[in-house]
Amino acid sequence: MFRLILSAIIGAVIGKERKRHTDSGGGSRTMAIICMSSCFTAIISIEMVKSGYTFDFSRLIAYLFPAIGFIGMAMVNKTKKGVDGLTTASTLLVLLPIGFSIGLGYFLYGIITGLITYLILESKYWKKQEITNG
Repeated sequence: MFRLILSAIIGAVIGKERKRHTDSGGGSRTMAIICMSSCFTAIISIEMVKSGYTFDFSRLIAYLFPAIGFIGMAMVNKTKKGVDGLTTASTLLVLLPIGFSIGLGYFLYGIITGLITYLILESKYWKKQEITNG
């Protein structure tokens, strides 16, 4: 239960950042659900192996990447100014390994990656604040 909650919180915080500065397609609920679902997939995979199922659980995890690619593709739009949604799509992509790592018990990796992701997303606006304040 802790793993699911932690992954949902990390996804929600990253999603909150996306919505705070932009009107991007991926908000806190979307990001929380994606991160939590990848965590759940990792947990279920481990539990199935423990229960005696013989299968390659890495395949189950690997199937999520094309699915998230499909969702990310829906976020990308070509406009007159250029291409919108690439950052949101790449954020969705990084949420999968964050959720997997938490689901597999590598909490530190998931938390640090989530923090780095948040800082990368937030850093774009640090420069804008310096320009407007200075």
